[in-house]
Amino acid sequence: MNFTRKFNVLIIEEITHSKLTQSLPKLEAFNVCYISDWSKVDSNYKYFSIRDESAEKLLGAFCLFFSKRKGMLHLSNPPFFQNCGLWIDSQGKNLYYQNSYQKKILKSLADFLGTYNWVNISFPPECIDMQPFYWEGFVCKVRYTYRLRTTEFNELNNASKGLKSSIKALKYKKISIHRKLDSQATALLENSSLQGRKQTESDYFKKLLEVLKTLETFSVVKAEVKQGAGVSCGVRVGDTLVYLFGGVEKTEGLSLGTASLYELISNELETNLELIDFEGSMIPGVERYFRSFGAELIPFYNVTKEPALLGVKKALNI
Repeated sequence: MNFTRKFNVLIIEEITHSKLTQSLPKLEAFNVCYISDWSKVDSNYKYFSIRDESAEKLLGAFCLFFSKRKGMLHLSNPPFFQNCGLWIDSQGKNLYYQNSYQKKILKSLADFLGTYNWVNISFPPECIDMQPFYWEGFVCKVRYTYRLRTTEFNELNNASKGLKSSIKALKYKKISIHRKLDSQATALLENSSLQGRKQTESDYFKKLLEVLKTLETFSVVKAEVKQGAGVSCGVRVGDTLVYLFGGVEKTEGLSLGTASLYELISNELETNLELIDFEGSMIPGVERYFRSFGAELIPFYNVTKEPALLGVKKALNI
């Protein structure tokens, strides 16, 4: 299938991960989508470049996942990733030119996505101009995550009293800390992350973990006592630690999830970490937990488009 599209003077086309990162090595420090070639996990992961027809220089890049749902093609973020990793080259002498340049890129992307019937994609928080998608007929919604500066983590000045008390208490508990993704840690992550998901998503998750384990930037912490264990894992993307997954066995009166996440972040502070990006904050219980760290609420945008047939089925409740 040919995924190349031309919009005015811009061309959006499929590109290999190796060619993309060779042209723009800084992408590996920009978003989780680029730290590995996820198309090796599944060929439905596809990378795209945006370039000017008159030049080979890349102006933008993003990653999408192509799947079949209800017999129809569906475009989404890569599974278990918060967004599509849209990167736009910064250009322009003043704010007018910068905004006009970004508008041109986003208009081409909206036109590209508009050629498909079923789309559900989120963008990095840095991308706030959704007008081209409104104009193309997409439904645009705001979602949220939390980000925490390491200076705030060190002091925990803005953290909840409950979190401070939990962290203080952990120092006096006999908790074993392990930094290996063993079978118990893997099981905890799977049990937490795969609830209510389909078998195909379970397969993607397991493949994803296998790749993550091979990356030098991936880290995992398991906090364990006799009664149970908690595990947290994340990956470094530039100066940011992106929290990916966590899991915990129920333990009475002891937050092993907090212990594993606290140790995960603390361990990364030694390597010039500046920011912690908590993902998955649309889930009420998870949102409350991340908020307790005193992190800043960050909005990002999601655009959707559904096939007319799906709307008819919903209306008829079939």
